[in-house]
Amino acid sequence: MRMRVFLTGLIAAATMLVAPPLSAAAPAPAMAGLTDAIAGRLALADAVAASKWASGAAIDDPAREQVVLDTVSQLALDRNLDPGYVRGVFRDQIEASKTVQRGLFARWRLPGQTAPPATPDLGPVRAAINELNVAIVDELAASRDIVTTLRCPPELTVSTAQTAADAGFDPLHVAALVQAGASVCTVSTGSS
Repeated sequence: MRMRVFLTGLIAAATMLVAPPLSAAAPAPAMAGLTDAIAGRLALADAVAASKWASGAAIDDPAREQVVLDTVSQLALDRNLDPGYVRGVFRDQIEASKTVQRGLFARWRLPGQTAPPATPDLGPVRAAINELNVAIVDELAASRDIVTTLRCPPELTVSTAQTAADAGFDPLHVAALVQAGASVCTVSTGSS
Protein backbone atom coordinates (compact mmCIF):
# COMPACT_ATOMS: atom_id res chain seq x y z
CA MET A 1 0.00 0.00 0.00
CA ARG A 2 2.81 2.46 0.89
CA MET A 3 4.49 1.68 -2.44
CA ARG A 4 1.28 2.50 -4.30
CA VAL A 5 0.97 5.80 -2.41
CA PHE A 6 4.62 6.56 -3.22
CA LEU A 7 4.16 5.75 -6.91
CA THR A 8 0.95 7.80 -7.06
CA GLY A 9 2.79 10.71 -5.46
CA LEU A 10 5.68 10.34 -7.87
CA ILE A 11 3.31 10.39 -10.84
CA ALA A 12 1.51 13.43 -9.40
CA ALA A 13 4.82 15.21 -8.88
CA ALA A 14 5.91 14.48 -12.45
CA THR A 15 2.55 15.69 -13.74
CA MET A 16 2.89 18.92 -11.76
CA LEU A 17 6.24 19.61 -13.36
CA VAL A 18 4.95 19.29 -16.92
CA ALA A 19 1.30 20.37 -16.60
CA PRO A 20 0.35 23.82 -17.78
CA PRO A 21 -0.27 26.27 -14.96
CA LEU A 22 -3.81 26.55 -13.67
CA SER A 23 -5.71 29.61 -14.87
CA ALA A 24 -5.30 32.67 -12.69
CA ALA A 25 -9.08 33.11 -12.88
CA ALA A 26 -9.73 29.65 -11.44
CA PRO A 27 -11.06 29.57 -7.88
CA ALA A 28 -8.66 28.53 -5.12
CA PRO A 29 -8.60 24.74 -4.70
CA ALA A 30 -10.57 23.44 -1.70
CA MET A 31 -7.46 22.41 0.23
CA ALA A 32 -5.27 25.38 -0.75
CA GLY A 33 -4.92 26.61 2.82
CA LEU A 34 -3.61 23.23 3.89
CA THR A 35 -1.16 22.76 1.03
CA ASP A 36 0.04 26.35 1.36
CA ALA A 37 0.79 25.82 5.07
CA ILE A 38 2.54 22.52 4.32
CA ALA A 39 4.61 24.20 1.59
CA GLY A 40 5.50 27.06 3.92
CA ARG A 41 6.76 24.59 6.50
CA LEU A 42 8.63 22.66 3.84
CA ALA A 43 10.31 25.81 2.50
CA LEU A 44 11.86 26.32 5.94
CA ALA A 45 13.71 23.02 5.50
CA ASP A 46 16.22 24.95 3.38
CA ALA A 47 17.20 27.17 6.33
CA VAL A 48 17.30 24.14 8.64
CA ALA A 49 19.54 22.30 6.17
CA ALA A 50 21.90 25.28 5.82
CA SER A 51 22.18 25.61 9.58
CA LYS A 52 22.81 21.90 10.08
CA TRP A 53 25.33 21.89 7.23
CA ALA A 54 27.24 24.82 8.75
CA SER A 55 27.22 23.36 12.26
CA GLY A 56 27.79 19.73 11.27
CA ALA A 57 24.57 18.70 13.03
CA ALA A 58 22.76 15.55 12.00
CA ILE A 59 19.66 15.79 9.84
CA ASP A 60 17.77 13.43 12.13
CA ASP A 61 16.77 15.03 15.44
CA PRO A 62 14.59 12.51 17.31
CA ALA A 63 14.20 14.73 20.38
CA ARG A 64 12.88 17.67 18.32
CA GLU A 65 10.66 15.33 16.30
CA GLN A 66 9.10 13.99 19.50
CA VAL A 67 8.38 17.53 20.72
CA VAL A 68 6.64 18.31 17.43
CA LEU A 69 4.57 15.11 17.53
CA ASP A 70 3.55 15.64 21.16
CA THR A 71 2.60 19.25 20.47
CA VAL A 72 0.49 18.47 17.40
CA SER A 73 -1.21 15.62 19.27
CA GLN A 74 -2.39 18.12 21.88
CA LEU A 75 -3.44 20.56 19.16
CA ALA A 76 -5.45 17.73 17.59
CA LEU A 77 -7.25 17.00 20.85
CA ASP A 78 -8.03 20.71 21.25
CA ARG A 79 -9.69 20.66 17.80
CA ASN A 80 -11.52 17.33 18.20
CA LEU A 81 -9.25 15.61 15.70
CA ASP A 82 -7.83 12.12 16.06
CA PRO A 83 -4.32 12.59 17.50
CA GLY A 84 -3.13 9.42 15.75
CA TYR A 85 -4.23 10.82 12.39
CA VAL A 86 -2.55 14.17 13.03
CA ARG A 87 0.65 12.47 14.23
CA GLY A 88 0.69 10.45 10.98
CA VAL A 89 0.31 13.62 8.91
CA PHE A 90 3.15 15.23 10.85
CA ARG A 91 5.40 12.21 10.53
CA ASP A 92 5.06 12.85 6.79
CA GLN A 93 5.89 16.55 7.34
CA ILE A 94 9.03 15.61 9.25
CA GLU A 95 10.12 13.02 6.69
CA ALA A 96 9.47 15.42 3.80
CA SER A 97 11.60 18.05 5.54
CA LYS A 98 14.39 15.51 5.92
CA THR A 99 14.02 14.59 2.23
CA VAL A 100 14.69 18.24 1.34
CA GLN A 101 17.58 18.45 3.79
CA ARG A 102 19.20 15.26 2.44
CA GLY A 103 18.68 16.45 -1.13
CA LEU A 104 20.31 19.79 -0.38
CA PHE A 105 23.21 18.13 1.44
CA ALA A 106 23.76 15.91 -1.61
CA ARG A 107 23.64 18.96 -3.88
CA TRP A 108 26.11 20.90 -1.74
CA ARG A 109 28.56 17.99 -1.86
CA LEU A 110 28.79 18.24 -5.65
CA PRO A 111 31.86 19.92 -7.13
CA GLY A 112 31.36 23.64 -7.52
CA GLN A 113 28.33 23.74 -5.22
CA THR A 114 28.21 25.55 -1.90
CA ALA A 115 25.66 25.86 0.84
CA PRO A 116 24.08 29.25 1.41
CA PRO A 117 25.13 31.26 4.45
CA ALA A 118 23.38 30.06 7.58
CA THR A 119 22.66 31.22 11.04
CA PRO A 120 23.62 28.77 13.76
CA ASP A 121 20.53 29.73 15.79
CA LEU A 122 17.54 27.72 14.63
CA GLY A 123 15.28 29.40 17.21
CA PRO A 124 13.55 31.81 14.81
CA VAL A 125 13.15 29.08 12.16
CA ARG A 126 11.69 26.68 14.72
CA ALA A 127 9.30 29.40 15.90
CA ALA A 128 8.10 29.82 12.30
CA ILE A 129 7.77 26.04 11.94
CA ASN A 130 5.73 25.92 15.16
CA GLU A 131 3.37 28.59 13.79
CA LEU A 132 2.95 26.62 10.58
CA ASN A 133 2.34 23.44 12.59
CA VAL A 134 -0.62 25.18 14.24
CA ALA A 135 -1.83 26.38 10.83
CA ILE A 136 -1.60 22.85 9.41
CA VAL A 137 -3.62 21.40 12.30
CA ASP A 138 -6.18 24.20 11.89
CA GLU A 139 -6.42 23.43 8.17
CA LEU A 140 -6.82 19.71 8.89
CA ALA A 141 -9.70 20.62 11.19
CA ALA A 142 -11.20 22.85 8.48
CA SER A 143 -10.83 20.00 5.96
CA ARG A 144 -12.27 17.27 8.18
CA ASP A 145 -15.32 16.90 5.91
CA ILE A 146 -13.12 16.33 2.85
CA VAL A 147 -10.26 14.11 4.08
CA THR A 148 -12.47 11.06 4.62
CA THR A 149 -14.22 11.24 1.25
CA LEU A 150 -13.34 10.23 -2.28
CA ARG A 151 -13.08 13.96 -3.05
CA CYS A 152 -9.89 14.20 -1.03
CA PRO A 153 -7.28 12.66 -3.37
CA PRO A 154 -8.20 14.79 -6.40
CA GLU A 155 -8.73 17.93 -4.28
CA LEU A 156 -5.36 17.40 -2.60
CA THR A 157 -3.65 16.80 -5.96
CA VAL A 158 -5.07 20.01 -7.46
CA SER A 159 -4.19 22.03 -4.35
CA THR A 160 -0.68 20.54 -4.24
CA ALA A 161 -0.10 21.32 -7.92
CA GLN A 162 -1.27 24.92 -7.51
CA THR A 163 0.78 25.43 -4.35
CA ALA A 164 3.92 23.97 -5.95
CA ALA A 165 3.49 26.24 -8.97
CA ASP A 166 2.82 29.31 -6.82
CA ALA A 167 5.86 28.57 -4.66
CA GLY A 168 8.10 27.96 -7.68
CA PHE A 169 9.26 24.69 -6.18
CA ASP A 170 12.01 22.72 -7.90
CA PRO A 171 11.67 18.93 -8.41
CA LEU A 172 13.16 18.17 -4.96
CA HIS A 173 10.65 20.39 -3.21
CA VAL A 174 7.73 19.19 -5.37
CA ALA A 175 8.51 15.57 -4.50
CA ALA A 176 8.77 16.49 -0.82
CA LEU A 177 5.47 18.40 -0.99
CA VAL A 178 3.75 15.31 -2.38
CA GLN A 179 5.43 13.21 0.33
CA ALA A 180 4.24 15.66 3.00
CA GLY A 181 0.62 15.14 1.92
CA ALA A 182 0.72 11.34 1.79
CA SER A 183 -1.39 10.79 4.93
CA VAL A 184 -3.82 13.69 4.60
CA CYS A 185 -6.54 11.70 2.85
CA THR A 186 -7.91 8.89 4.99
CA VAL A 187 -10.38 7.51 2.49
CA SER A 188 -10.04 3.86 1.60
CA THR A 189 -10.87 2.58 -1.85
CA GLY A 190 -11.23 -0.94 -0.51
CA SER A 191 -8.35 -2.31 -2.59
CA SER A 192 -4.76 -2.81 -1.57
